Amino acid sequence: MRVWLYSFALFLYRQTLEGLSKFHPKAKLWVQGQEDVWQQLEKVFTVQERKVVWFHTASLGEFEQGRPVMEAYRLEYPEHFILVTFFSPSGYQVRKNFAGVDFVSYLPFDGAKSSQRFLDLVKPQLAIFVKYEFWHFYLTGLAQRQVPTLLVSAIFRPKQVFFAWYGGFYRNLLRQFSRIFVQDQASKDLLEGIQIQSVQVAGDTRFDRVYAQSRQVNSWDLLTEFLQGEAFAVLGSVWQADMDRIIPLINKQTLPIKWVIVPHEIKEEELAKWEKEILLACIYSHSEKSTPLANAQVLLVNEMGRLSSLYQGASFAFIGGAFGAGLHNTLEAAVFGPAIAFGNLNYLKFREACALIEEGIARVISSSADLEKCWVDLWNNPLRREKIKTKSQAYIANNMGATEAIMHHVRTIQYA
Repeated sequence: MRVWLYSFALFLYRQTLEGLSKFHPKAKLWVQGQEDVWQQLEKVFTVQERKVVWFHTASLGEFEQGRPVMEAYRLEYPEHFILVTFFSPSGYQVRKNFAGVDFVSYLPFDGAKSSQRFLDLVKPQLAIFVKYEFWHFYLTGLAQRQVPTLLVSAIFRPKQVFFAWYGGFYRNLLRQFSRIFVQDQASKDLLEGIQIQSVQVAGDTRFDRVYAQSRQVNSWDLLTEFLQGEAFAVLGSVWQADMDRIIPLINKQTLPIKWVIVPHEIKEEELAKWEKEILLACIYSHSEKSTPLANAQVLLVNEMGRLSSLYQGASFAFIGGAFGAGLHNTLEAAVFGPAIAFGNLNYLKFREACALIEEGIARVISSSADLEKCWVDLWNNPLRREKIKTKSQAYIANNMGATEAIMHHVRTIQYA
């Protein structure tokens, strides 16, 4: 793909988002963010004179993946200025006030002029991109300025455009990184097959992140009052397709447990639909209703930022997304050791999900009957559940260390 075609594709993409912004809340937030971004950046960077390290994350998932490196960098270089940029509103809106860095911003839309303006204003002396996001003008601009640029926690698959006969434009973007840290040997082999040599297998920083999260869990009085010491299952980041399989199991009451449901996105109409379909007493985590928590069997979590800590103590965890666009984070559940299940459709591209299946920690299900059989069998065999917990925690421990591998390389960088 030539640069002019890339630029034209960006133009069409932006026009589409601006058109969608009239009736799509997420697109509207992105357009508003792009309108305000330069004023905010100039307000900060026209007066700050510290060395800048720039982390770019596409959305919230990539931010959490990069967070261990941000925190390690802050600890080791407290005098440096840390900038984090997002492309997606879903990431920016949740983490725009994150106290662990100096400034959080939208990334101005890629372009020859906008990227030059951004780099001239921010003057990053190190750039770290997390997993995805290959912006041509930003990456080539960083390379022209000889700014060390890292890609961390990357993972590659043979069917990606980089390895296609027509993927030369995108292969060239990968060559702009001074070092690429990949999650596995297969990714390294693929990159070396297209003559990209500055590659290191470091693993996935999410293992470091979920372990750190597991050590910092705060108790939630509302959850404690709801559970009343009973066993429970967490349905994490679930969509309608997931709930279509799970609600029949909840209603059958074959498992003597309580249910904690966390939707992928908080939509009042969708939650109300689920509440209506569930035959057990439901209560919302954020509600003006005065229904006694202890009398409810189902907790609908309609607030952000709770999920990762809810898995602690759970007997079962269902991770949503695999019946749709793709599976969500399984590791933040695995670190606590519940028996994990997820849909049988879109999970194969997630390396950790496949590993959890191979280890006997997770199961794939296609129907409510599948899930019922799996979880009822496990409920009746507490020793198997305890073995799953032991395996799960060992799996997390054995895959930690990516953050330190990245920081070891960062220490060798000579700043201007």
